[in-house]
Amino acid sequence: EEGPGGEVPRLMLLSGPNMGGKSTLLRQTCLLAVLAQCGSFVPAEALALSPVDRVFTRLGATDRILSGESTFFVELGEAAAVLAGATRDSLVILDELGRGTSTFDGTAIAHAVVEHLVRRAGCRALFATHYHSLVADWGRRPGVALGHMSCHVDADGGGGGGDQQVTFLYKLAPGSSPKSYGLNVARLARLPAPVLRLAAAKSAEFEALMARHAQGGAEAAAGGAQGPG
Repeated sequence: EEGPGGEVPRLMLLSGPNMGGKSTLLRQTCLLAVLAQCGSFVPAEALALSPVDRVFTRLGATDRILSGESTFFVELGEAAAVLAGATRDSLVILDELGRGTSTFDGTAIAHAVVEHLVRRAGCRALFATHYHSLVADWGRRPGVALGHMSCHVDADGGGGGGDQQVTFLYKLAPGSSPKSYGLNVARLARLPAPVLRLAAAKSAEFEALMARHAQGGAEAAAGGAQGPG
């Protein structure tokens, strides 16, 4: 669909809960592109797809012990190959790029890669991420669409952790997901109730802290825009 400026986005930032189906959607997109382009049947009622010259993927997380390469190094090496080879006619699939390092460095790298894909490569791309600041930033810019794997959230999961009960709908919807609901996965993995309660309390604490920082930044920006009285 066309963006606010009439531009058709060529990159989608995909957010959603853990275990919500993001990685499966990315792999499915690759398979559909390959099947359609070789003239095979596809598991869909209808499919419209422009031909691609290459399909680039950066999926999963693994290290290379024998060559002394960490998970993060392998991740960036694969991302570098994608950026070097992608053209406007390529299909690029990136799954949670930047998760192998700190949140700040990971977000910065993810932001720069999105910038390269949108402004320089101009390729069609799906970029799955849990960096909500990345989604919020690029959601206001042309050339990028937001999508999320939808879910239904109940107020209390009843697992003793004060967490929310999340039901995965496995359906792609427009817009962004407000949370990753990682505590729901912790509950499903049967972490002890005291651990879940502490994690829920810490999560609420971190969210409140980030909200205060965001409010303070907005007030500072508004004060600077007004200038001296």
